[in-house]
Amino acid sequence: MAEEDQPAASPGLPEVPDNSEGQHAASPGEQSDEETHGMEGREDAVAPNGGSETEEVVAPASKEAESEQKPPMPPEFEAAKSEPLSQPGHTNGAPSTSSSTPQQATPATSAPQTPSAHSPAFPRQRTDSQSTTMTSASNATRSTARSTRSSMVFVVTALESIAASKDARKRKPLQDSTQRALSAIRNAQGDASQINPEIMFEPLNLATEASTVAVVTTALDCIGKLISYSYFSAPPPSADGPQQRAPLIDRAIDTICDCFQGEATPSEVQMQIIKSLLAAILNDKIVVHGAGLLKSVRQTYNIFLLSKSGANQQIAQGTLTQMVNTVFERVETRLASKAARVNSSKSSLGNGSVDLHANGTDTPLAEETETPTTTEPETPLEKEQKMTLAMFETQKSFDDAKITDAAPTTISRAKRVAHYKQPARTASGYDIPSIMVQSEGGSEAWSDEEEEDEIYIKDAFLVFRAMCKLSTKGLRPEEAVDIKSQGMRSKLLSLHIIHTTLFNHSTVFVNQHSTIKSSSNGEPTPFTQAIKQYLCLSLSRNGASPTNRVFEVSAEIFWLMMRHLRSHLKRELEVFLKEIYLNILEKRAAPGWQKSYIVQHVFGRIGADPRALVEIYLNYDCDRQALDNMYQRIIEHVSRIAGQPVQVNGVQQQAYLESAARQNSAMNDWRDRGTLPPSLTTANINGGNGGPQDYPEEHAVKMQSLECLVETLRSMVNWSQHGVRETVAAGMLSDAEARVSMDDLRESTETRGGEATANGSPTINSLDGAPADSGQLPVTPMAEDDPAELEKVKQRKTALNNAIRQFNYKPKRGIKALISDGFIQSSDPKDIARFMLANERINKKSLGEFLGEGDEENIKIMHAFVEAMDFSRTRFVDALRRFLQSFRLPGEAQKIDRLMLKFAERYTSGNPAAFANADTAYILAYSVIMLNTDQHSAQVKVRMTPEDFIKNNRGINDSANLPDEYLTGIFEEIAHNEIVLDTERETAANMGLVAQQQGGGGGLVGVLANVGRDLQREAYAQASDEMSSRTEQLFKDMLRAQKRSGSTALGASGSKGQKYLTASSFKHVGPMFEVTWMSFLTALSGSSQEAQNQETVRLCMEGQKLATGIACLFDLEDPRRAFVSSLARSTNLYNLSEMKAKNVEALKTLLDVAHTEGNLLKESWRDILTCISQLDRFQLISSGVEEGAVPDVGRAQSLTPQANGAGRKSVQLQRRPTNRSQHNGLYQSEIAEESRSAEMVRGVDRIFTNTANLSGDAIVHFVRALTQVSWQEIQSSGQSDSPRTYSLQKLVEISGYNMLRVRFEWTNIWQVLGQHFIDVGCHNNTHVVYFALNSLRQLSMRFMEIEELPGFKFQKDFLKPFELILSNASQVAVKDMVLRCLIQMIQARGDMIRSGWRTMFGVFTVAAREKYESIVNLAFDNVTQVYNDRFGVVISQGAFADLVVCLTEFSKNMKFQKKSLQAIETLRSSVPKMLRTPECPLSQRAVGEKDAPQADGLPKQPSRQTQEEQYWFPVLFAFHDVLMTGEDLEVRSRALNYLFDTLTKYGGDFPRDFWDTLWRQLLFPIFMVLKDRKAINHEAANHEELSVWLSTTLIQALRNTITLFTHFFENLEYMLDRFLDLLALCICQENDTLARIGSNCLQQLILQNVKKFSPVHWEKIVGSFVDLFARTEAKELFSATNGSSYRRESDILKSVPETSSVDDDASSIMSSSNALKIDGLPMASSAELSSINGDGRPSILRTNTSTSLSLSDPDHEGSPTPTLAKQAELEDFASTSSKQQAPIVVTAARRRYFNQIITKCVLQLLMIETVSELFNNDAVYASIPSHLLLRLMALLKKSYHFAKRFNEDRDLRTRLFREGFMKQPPNLLKQESGSASVYVLILLRMYADQSDERTASRPETEAALIPLCSDIIASYISLDEETQQRNIVTWRPVVIDVLQGYTSFADAEFGKHVETFAPLAVGLMNRDMGSELQRVVQELWQRVCEVKLGIERMPDAPTAIPTSPRATVFGSRRGSRGK
Repeated sequence: MAEEDQPAASPGLPEVPDNSEGQHAASPGEQSDEETHGMEGREDAVAPNGGSETEEVVAPASKEAESEQKPPMPPEFEAAKSEPLSQPGHTNGAPSTSSSTPQQATPATSAPQTPSAHSPAFPRQRTDSQSTTMTSASNATRSTARSTRSSMVFVVTALESIAASKDARKRKPLQDSTQRALSAIRNAQGDASQINPEIMFEPLNLATEASTVAVVTTALDCIGKLISYSYFSAPPPSADGPQQRAPLIDRAIDTICDCFQGEATPSEVQMQIIKSLLAAILNDKIVVHGAGLLKSVRQTYNIFLLSKSGANQQIAQGTLTQMVNTVFERVETRLASKAARVNSSKSSLGNGSVDLHANGTDTPLAEETETPTTTEPETPLEKEQKMTLAMFETQKSFDDAKITDAAPTTISRAKRVAHYKQPARTASGYDIPSIMVQSEGGSEAWSDEEEEDEIYIKDAFLVFRAMCKLSTKGLRPEEAVDIKSQGMRSKLLSLHIIHTTLFNHSTVFVNQHSTIKSSSNGEPTPFTQAIKQYLCLSLSRNGASPTNRVFEVSAEIFWLMMRHLRSHLKRELEVFLKEIYLNILEKRAAPGWQKSYIVQHVFGRIGADPRALVEIYLNYDCDRQALDNMYQRIIEHVSRIAGQPVQVNGVQQQAYLESAARQNSAMNDWRDRGTLPPSLTTANINGGNGGPQDYPEEHAVKMQSLECLVETLRSMVNWSQHGVRETVAAGMLSDAEARVSMDDLRESTETRGGEATANGSPTINSLDGAPADSGQLPVTPMAEDDPAELEKVKQRKTALNNAIRQFNYKPKRGIKALISDGFIQSSDPKDIARFMLANERINKKSLGEFLGEGDEENIKIMHAFVEAMDFSRTRFVDALRRFLQSFRLPGEAQKIDRLMLKFAERYTSGNPAAFANADTAYILAYSVIMLNTDQHSAQVKVRMTPEDFIKNNRGINDSANLPDEYLTGIFEEIAHNEIVLDTERETAANMGLVAQQQGGGGGLVGVLANVGRDLQREAYAQASDEMSSRTEQLFKDMLRAQKRSGSTALGASGSKGQKYLTASSFKHVGPMFEVTWMSFLTALSGSSQEAQNQETVRLCMEGQKLATGIACLFDLEDPRRAFVSSLARSTNLYNLSEMKAKNVEALKTLLDVAHTEGNLLKESWRDILTCISQLDRFQLISSGVEEGAVPDVGRAQSLTPQANGAGRKSVQLQRRPTNRSQHNGLYQSEIAEESRSAEMVRGVDRIFTNTANLSGDAIVHFVRALTQVSWQEIQSSGQSDSPRTYSLQKLVEISGYNMLRVRFEWTNIWQVLGQHFIDVGCHNNTHVVYFALNSLRQLSMRFMEIEELPGFKFQKDFLKPFELILSNASQVAVKDMVLRCLIQMIQARGDMIRSGWRTMFGVFTVAAREKYESIVNLAFDNVTQVYNDRFGVVISQGAFADLVVCLTEFSKNMKFQKKSLQAIETLRSSVPKMLRTPECPLSQRAVGEKDAPQADGLPKQPSRQTQEEQYWFPVLFAFHDVLMTGEDLEVRSRALNYLFDTLTKYGGDFPRDFWDTLWRQLLFPIFMVLKDRKAINHEAANHEELSVWLSTTLIQALRNTITLFTHFFENLEYMLDRFLDLLALCICQENDTLARIGSNCLQQLILQNVKKFSPVHWEKIVGSFVDLFARTEAKELFSATNGSSYRRESDILKSVPETSSVDDDASSIMSSSNALKIDGLPMASSAELSSINGDGRPSILRTNTSTSLSLSDPDHEGSPTPTLAKQAELEDFASTSSKQQAPIVVTAARRRYFNQIITKCVLQLLMIETVSELFNNDAVYASIPSHLLLRLMALLKKSYHFAKRFNEDRDLRTRLFREGFMKQPPNLLKQESGSASVYVLILLRMYADQSDERTASRPETEAALIPLCSDIIASYISLDEETQQRNIVTWRPVVIDVLQGYTSFADAEFGKHVETFAPLAVGLMNRDMGSELQRVVQELWQRVCEVKLGIERMPDAPTAIPTSPRATVFGSRRGSRGK
């Protein structure tokens, strides 16, 4: 700097050139030159620069030991005296002897670390603070004598100048010493090595005391140059032992320092002092440590403070900065060397990793180093210059070579001399043996290096500590407001030096090798750990300063700590953030410039540094021990500021932007580049607040907050993308590389130099050329950066916060949540109280209300809460204050009372001597609370006086008074210091509320007292002091806690177990964004709406774009939707007249987001595509289309959605005129131009064309969103003739772009797209439908161009919409268009259709059901054409079944019978056509000619079905379907015939499995209707149609089925049981016709196949008869009248719906009723039973129905007297007559039950008749095996006995009659006689049969026949001729049959049974027999005479012929049937 160099010249001295640089500053190249040229002509080399920029000072030299200062300190250094450096080996001792400066009234008698006497000589002598320690180094070569001599010229010149001065003439000592020196030089002939430095130093020392300025400056200049040339490197030789005087260099520095005599010192002398001191400090040959260093720094500091010369102040400031930088640069060089040594050793040991220990003692040879003593640290003599590992050189002592030659900076490590006091000029220095690393003395070498490192680091420590202490010094009030005061300038300079040091030399603070030994235990302590207490104290005292300059540099220091030291100062930084920076932002009264600086320079930089940002989140937000969620709080605070509305006009906005641009272009280098701080000279320094601004301060802070938020988002995006890239690249890394990259990621601090990381990119470089793993010292243990685990921790923390929030809202619910989540250990009151006391986030008000509640549980918790406090040995008011600080006192008196009682009890228990009893404490506590309210409440007008307070408390101490002084003291304390919650006071301070004036401050006096005072500012200044003191107290507490737990062993974060997490995973960004996205959204969207300035809008839009990107990347649904919706709203496309440039900017951003984040937008596509649709509308309107003609999608959304667009027309018509009047033409033309610009159009097009690049999931989301927007457009169009189809067109476009996607992706797309086409195709606006169909047709055509491989069905799915549109469309025109689309496709792409045939037939199938003839005809014609022309293609593509289904539907169309008949005929013809078609595999087996192939070359669709299932089944099922569901009788009849014709004709080749399928799916289902009881009994809705169907189709089908069975008996015989079951189902119907048809078919089945049956078949047939008899036996007759059963049954019936089957009802009564089951299914029964009357007519049974089965006995006619039932449970007050009438009233359910029984009786009769008719057939009789025939007879016998038992039970029959079973008493006479008759006749025939089988079974036949015959006759004889005449008539034919049969027995058998029959015949003769019976009896006696008596028959007697059963019992029934 020019002004630094101006005073450099002095009279009579060589002038120092402006660009003078010390030798230390030369680059390696320059120093190499000096090796050649020497120092000739380089006198300026010793004139150091005052230091303009630190970067210019390059001092890559070695460093040595240190010692503390000896001279007294200036006031600014006094702070450093109080705390001596804690280092090993220091003792406080001898006072310094140097004279004090004029500024010090009293010299310091004891400087810190005052040195003690010399230690005894050691092999390596050590000196400490007694003198300045110096280390020296020399070259391996010597200069020539000539260069040495020439370099002494400046000394000679200076000495001669001094000798010629007046002072020399006046002072003889000066004259003499000057001459001695000159003569010594002449004697040595210029060889400096021959001259004693003491001789040369003496005259210069004396000259500095001269009164002439020129002499002093000359002497100082010469001393400085001699120091630069290392003349004073060693003491003079002494023969008598060790040197007793201080080292020469030390005295030289003292001499220079003593020349400054305060502000009166001439400026030239000040300048020369600065230069000389700088030369001493910068000298790399003799490195000054310890006291000399500190003296130099101190004196330079004093010159800066006290000098009157602005130039000198400036130079002193620069010099001081350069000195400190040099100290730290030397440490950096030493650390680099140390790291190299460690790495070298490790690599030789084969260990390539560095163990990062918190104590830094990780060198492999640490245990071998020399043990440090507890006295003084070693003082190495030589220094280490810039070192490499390549070589070590021997040490050179100081000699003339040092004058003539410059030491090259690349020299290797110099060897050490053995003894400190050995003369440097002797040759003995060369005789020291070399110490090589590889030698046995290696440990000594290591030890020496370690000790030297320690000395250099101590230097840095001492200087840094001094600066910290200087910065913490308090200011007097007048200094605080005067920026030019010494105190203020001192504070600023020290802070700036701290900043510069941290900025440029962060390596020293973070390097793992940077350790300093603790004085307490000698353990190495990390450098940051050692200095943090001073650094944090400095920041805590200055961080909240109301002075602008102090605040700014403090904030910069904080940022550097955050940037470089955050892993070491985790807890400390948290305190700063919470207590200072976030606190300031919360305070409303805080000045805007402070908020601005925090937002812009602190939070802005944190936001710009991705790693720092993520690590703040990890270490505070994800740490349960943290004070707060720092990352979240930062974002929330900045967002709050950014979101605050500020009134600002365009001019002010522009002014701000210009101001910001100026600031950025002229940004302070000291902030961003670490260069020299701004000038702190009294002339240049200013307050820094700048002049008045042309814009509101709030606007500036708002804009900076916005920039901060956007920068934060940029960082998060950078970090996440960096992580994603790493993840992608990780797969390509080898294991070793991956390990290295992880090591890199674990580095927690950035590199030195702001430029390298200014952009915040999270890259890590090696530090100053050191290996990457040696650059830093992560003193805290590194925890694993596991996102999943951290997320759990974060969730746990969030759960705690939520539970606390719940407590604050609802305390009891919150307590439950805290206990259930495990935050409170148990529900024990003590645990709850402990948590409440310990947790600061609990709302004090809620806590107070909770504790004051009167519930028992609350009281227990309150007691535990109070008992957890200890008030022992505490003043009453202090105790009360502390008590009331823990919660807010509730307002309710009872609650206060409970709390005060417990407090009083607790206080007196801890202080039993305080009051007489607890009552006193209770009353006094209450009194104090009232006093507090009285003194500080604004509502109280008249306040209490001390006398009033004393009076109120009279006699409260057990009737005694408390002392007045005591009460007065309490009064004064409360009056001056309100009891108020700290949190409330803080909130009030934050809100900027000035505390009200207390006491008598009101009125005029108060007003006058406040005149001229800025109360707001004073309040804030006080708040700043409070912040500082609170922060300082927190640090002291933290340090104490660390010391208690052993701080040296702890990590840098300050407390045991605290881990610092370094960020490596990009996955943290997701959770980070998730907790703050609402803050970002609020700020960015709100600001963009307010902003009018385009730059601001762009910033907000960029922020929203970045936020959307993060939300998309981490799939955060709510944020993504919110940000995209916000951008969409910002476009303002819904309100065209209000659109502005900023809305266009939002639109561009939205399009950009769509382009960049397309794969991740998911549902948010809808907002974007809606905007694009609206943009298209805007473009149309702005190009001249009337606004009303273009529907608004936005309005459509707001209207109530109506089904299928209905009702839109009226809405549309109403809206149009208003739209025109409101908006048309009001939009801005430039906005319209922008909307139509090529860039905008390209942006939109790019979105659609880019869909081809979207992922499979993304394209589905895109299509879904586009379909939704398209539907909105269509809905908004209503019935418009020109509907909006923009999005629909785009759907077609993107379908084309994506046509070549893989099929499974297309399938997903088409599911959405196809459904949309269906919805649109079904709209009631035909214009829309036509467009959709046309689009669909075009797409289909394009899609069919793509070859479809066999087995796929995409064409089928693709064409599906046509089918659904046709089925749902209401207009004929639409249906017609659908069909014509398909016809066109068939014509144009018929050869390409594969699976599409199936859907096409599906469409035609739908058309076949239509009621419009034109549609049906069009469809049928096309189907016929395909059938004729492409039948083979259809078969080959697996669509034959679909064709058949299509024809089936045409067949069933009842409306157009002509088409139905054509279709059924086509179906019939399809069978022979199929067998002729070569593409059908069945054709290969068929005989006859084949058609020409139609599908040559077409791939055949694969099928898993058999050939029968593929081809036969569809046709057969078609016939089945028509006959089952066809409505036209003719068509149905044809279908039935064609079905069985086809089966009969082609069934011979069917395999058994296929027959099974046919039975299960075609044949049996025809008869499934029989299981529907309601249908059969005509209760169904269409009973007339069903009746026709039953009487025609079903009966014919049943007969055909039997015929089919007969035809294919060999194939189907295994199904006999199924056919029998089917017939049984028919027979058991309640419908008489069906039952008789079933019976008839059963007979036909047996008769037609009787010759084919085997015994197995007969087993099945007889088994079927057994089942039928069992199912038709009316066992319920015997239980129907049981009293209890009746009641149970009636109860059940009441609860059963009338539609339930009677069978189920019956089963509830009799377990045997479940015999009515077939194949496991319940037999369907009817409510209205059909029965068969006695005359044989079918009819519906009613209550008055009579039947021939229900004959009354003659003796029971009339109404017999009822027998009394059991007494009913309920009261019965009805009359007897009503009871007699009761049987007539039968409930419907009861009637159904009775009818069920009657039906069974009828069916049993039918079964008897069937057996009779069957076995009357000779073929049947001859075929059935005898044992089965006997088994069948047993059924008849059982039926006979059942009927007989019933008929004989007159009482039962009477009860049944009386209960309404029938109109007359029932009987089973016909069943009894019929079964007996059939039984007898068949057995008689068997008995008479002479065949072998029958003969073999004759004994069984005989045993079955004879007993029943005798029983029949005996019963007949017992009949009463008068009363039972009808019975006699009925039984007489049976008796005749029996007697005739017996009479025909052979003689032997006849004779055998004469004893049985003869008495019966006698009995018959006693009755009126009638002619026929008489003849039979006569024949019997004839036989008896013949067989027993031997009397021969008379010749004329007629022969008895057995009568057929048909001619007897069932004759009349047959006759009736014939009627």
